[in-house]
Amino acid sequence: DGSTVFSDRHKWGFFPSFSAAWKINNEAWMKNQKAVSTLKLRAGWGMVGNDRIANYLSQDLYTTTKYGVGQTVATVLTSKQLANADLRWEASQSTNIGVDAGFAKDRLTITADLFRKDTKDLLMQATIPYVTGFTSQWRNVGKIRNDGLELSLHSVNLDTKGGFFWSTDFN
Repeated sequence: DGSTVFSDRHKWGFFPSFSAAWKINNEAWMKNQKAVSTLKLRAGWGMVGNDRIANYLSQDLYTTTKYGVGQTVATVLTSKQLANADLRWEASQSTNIGVDAGFAKDRLTITADLFRKDTKDLLMQATIPYVTGFTSQWRNVGKIRNDGLELSLHSVNLDTKGGFFWSTDFN
């Protein structure tokens, strides 16, 4: 990906991804059993980039200020922001491993996912020393890790085929 919010040396980012799944219930050795109607293993890995910051933060910007000096008006150029040419893409890397299982012709289904998401080079406004003339500057700072387990359960409790339908979901 390319983004014009970064300087020329950090404009481009590379964010690949892939995923795969195996529907085990389609295997010949699973065809003749009745208890498990669906069984699928899934895995995925990928990266995404974040460039959601204002334009021109990697450049020096100036504004004009007018002052009265005696009987004349003086126009002075003042810095509007402190540039950061080192700003680069914030990147998140995600890994997911999951299983989907259905029982009794999918009247009861269970989904389980293990996931981890690591984000680095967070785009944030960082406090800087007042001697710079500014209170903050956009920088790539820190990293975050989110990981966990997601479980969901779905059941079809009653289905009269055209009459009354009742299902339950839990996650």
